[in-house]
Amino acid sequence: MLINAFPQEKELTIAGMMSGTSFDGIDVAIVRAKGAFTSLRYKVLELCFHPYPESVKSKIEKFLKNQDIEILSELDIDIALEHVRALKKCRYLPKVDLISMHGQTVWHSPRKKSLQIGNADLVAIQTGKIVVSDFRSKDIAAGGEGAPITPYIDYCIFSKSKTIALNNIGGISNLTVIGNSPEEVLAFDTGPGNALIDIAAREKFGVDYDEGGKFALSGKIFEDVAKRVLESDEYIWKNPPKSTGKEYYNSDFLKRFDIENPHDLIATTTYYTALTMRKSYEMYVLTRFPVKSVYLSGGGTKNPALLRFIEKELSKIGIRTFVFSERFSDFKEAIWFALLGNEFAKGHFSNLPSVTGARKRVALGKISVPW
Repeated sequence: MLINAFPQEKELTIAGMMSGTSFDGIDVAIVRAKGAFTSLRYKVLELCFHPYPESVKSKIEKFLKNQDIEILSELDIDIALEHVRALKKCRYLPKVDLISMHGQTVWHSPRKKSLQIGNADLVAIQTGKIVVSDFRSKDIAAGGEGAPITPYIDYCIFSKSKTIALNNIGGISNLTVIGNSPEEVLAFDTGPGNALIDIAAREKFGVDYDEGGKFALSGKIFEDVAKRVLESDEYIWKNPPKSTGKEYYNSDFLKRFDIENPHDLIATTTYYTALTMRKSYEMYVLTRFPVKSVYLSGGGTKNPALLRFIEKELSKIGIRTFVFSERFSDFKEAIWFALLGNEFAKGHFSNLPSVTGARKRVALGKISVPW
């Protein structure tokens, strides 16, 4: 345990902030937290979403294509200011003791560098609040992947649920299986979540995502193509600990499908997410845990086609699927980052070497102060 910044039982009001790999905006969860680790209890006070303006979204896409350092420098400020705007929408902001901010991931290279931008010092100065940010760097410094990092909170909250899996479907799909102790937690990215679907929707239809799964549901699934791509997908065959991102599941990866009809392409990439999930559960989960059910969250749960494909694929291996309530599903990651901020403030190590492959437990986060 570290020197405590706050007493263990002190009740803190924390604004958790998450901006995912879909680049759509910022989720804010203002949470009242008490205790820490498995004695952690929390109450959600307020949830809100702040969309990125088109200018910021296009600048992110431009950086990802060109990796221009000047664009990156501008984005670091732009995204910080969007975080400030998001916070100022929240009526509970005056009561917040601490802001726990993930930032916007623009690059993730496991065990090398995970870069989240959004200048935390600027957020601290503009809001007058202490900010905890940069949650991944310390785990990488200790030899870990730097991801996933929310399984620690999964364990804190669900440690009595030994036979379920928690699977968040954002741009990337990541799962957690609760073990008997923190050392036994299994968590990793199963592969693409919405990433390939969103890329195809933008390239073929000029929209950000497949709303309601309508493109997928009107297309034909080419299972033989999906299975061929699966065989060539180096990430899927890598043993955990592992993590991935849109640096890998990108436009170049989408070309592996080589399907001309845009509806068929989206139907097949949607099926591919479900297929990679099933394969991951088969190879890496069921060999260790008697999982019978999985609870889904994240933006992917709003896609009826994807949910249908996941339910069908996982039923083949005896796993039932459930979806968290829409409100919790949408904001789970932001709530969890608020709780990671609580663990940092209470002096607890919050990485899991069994998950990331780090050499030791470390404290995740860095502080920016408003003075």
